[in-house]
Amino acid sequence: MSELTGEEIVKRIVSDKGALKDLIYHIVSDPEVRMAVISAVLTDVATKQDVRDLRQEMNQLRMEINDLRREVNDLRREMRSLIRWTITAILVVWGSTVLPVMMRLAGII
Repeated sequence: MSELTGEEIVKRIVSDKGALKDLIYHIVSDPEVRMAVISAVLTDVATKQDVRDLRQEMNQLRMEINDLRREVNDLRREMRSLIRWTITAILVVWGSTVLPVMMRLAGII
């Protein structure tokens, strides 16, 4: 008779639901094995504190984003003001120097 490999044993247990339930029962009945399973699973589980920490970080990021939005809006206002002043300065220069020169050359004044 040939020996069963570990893979064959697993396949047989998985295909037999009753045997699988018995195996699971024995695994969770043994305190040491149960703790080993729980410890292995807990490394992938977020705790309530982890969730709280993430929420706090998200709130901080939201506050930083809002601060950045305010800064961008302030910069937009400042740019609009600077553009208006620049256009006004250009018009004043044209009106006071270039326009009279062109009118004199054209013989208007």
